Amino acid sequence: MSGLPERIQEAGLPALGRDAWVEVRLDAITTNVRALKGKLPAGGHLDVVLKADAYGLGAVPVARAALDAGARAVLVATFDEAQELRDAGITGPVRALWRVAPAHLRDAAVAGIGVTASSPAVVREIMRADLSGLAPLSVDIEVDTGLGRDGILPNDLAAQIAVLRSNPNVLLRSIWSHLTAAENVERSRLQEEILEQAAAQAPDLEAHLVGSGGLLTIGDTQQVARVGIALFGVVPNALRPTMTAATIGIERVYGLAARPVRIATLPVGHGVGYGPAFTAERESRIITLPIGYADGISYHERGVAEVLVRGVRLPVVGTIAMDSITIDATDHPASDLAESDEVVFIGVSGGELIEPVDVAKRRKTITNEVSTSFTSRLARVYTVNGKPIALRDLRGYHYVNQR
Repeated sequence: MSGLPERIQEAGLPALGRDAWVEVRLDAITTNVRALKGKLPAGGHLDVVLKADAYGLGAVPVARAALDAGARAVLVATFDEAQELRDAGITGPVRALWRVAPAHLRDAAVAGIGVTASSPAVVREIMRADLSGLAPLSVDIEVDTGLGRDGILPNDLAAQIAVLRSNPNVLLRSIWSHLTAAENVERSRLQEEILEQAAAQAPDLEAHLVGSGGLLTIGDTQQVARVGIALFGVVPNALRPTMTAATIGIERVYGLAARPVRIATLPVGHGVGYGPAFTAERESRIITLPIGYADGISYHERGVAEVLVRGVRLPVVGTIAMDSITIDATDHPASDLAESDEVVFIGVSGGELIEPVDVAKRRKTITNEVSTSFTSRLARVYTVNGKPIALRDLRGYHYVNQR
């Protein structure tokens, strides 16, 4: 069977600029939307959070796949993230969760992008905006039920609702908040109670509270969930002691791989990388890969990172450079490793698996940061049942069948 680079070209897509890529399995997005929506009561709505370029995986194709699978709306952080979706032809509901600058409020109304009123100051900005002659601007009100970083405080909510309702160019849609510790059910239920009391002041508005973690802990009482990391087949950090992707019914969406640009046998005493950070203590077979810290491989993973080649774990050695890293394959049992072999950073090889959480643990960070660290020059390849249907590189998106 040909590898992913060959299948890309067989599909009529442009060849990779180099043999390093993130594969994004859109069929897994479909599976995950349906599995997560199934955690809600009948009639519940699943909105997908695709901020930060869909956690680094590409907001446009992920949004299409999620909406096609039954997600109700796409939520992003910023106005320009929302506008990117509109410019790409995404016609479903799109909403920005963070403050939209006053200069873009009219643009948001024109594009049908929902905005968030997250403080009295933002309410004042919305009220001063020139929205004349347009369909009303859709506004969600964020309430601070305990997270403490944003939102209108409950005792000020009624006044701010009244102000916004006085503007005929504004259409209020929902009241929402965000959990502080989804794994803490008691604390989450308290926030749920605070939000319910706040929402009682405007019973005509939708109220929603939970993200991925909250859906998996208190989702049985929710009518709306805003899911981010779980959409990509990743269990939220704090829930891993009690849940797995398999028990939730979600699948891994992305993988990271590359192919060697050189395989060389180096003599005893030969250095590898700046410093050198590694010196061969025996004759060593060293694989060089065309991927480095400018692609999202952490410089600090030197000496701790592992990869998979033909189902065998191998260590990353030497300095992690901007454009390359090196692998010690001396102990690999195969004598015929070649430049056509796939080296897996995240994903499956043989019977072995490296998950995003494995990378996060060795970096001493959270799983969300793993994919959001992938930079724009690292190609994203979008597949359905293993078949490439789209590609994004620095030249933009390329589709087998343009949409």
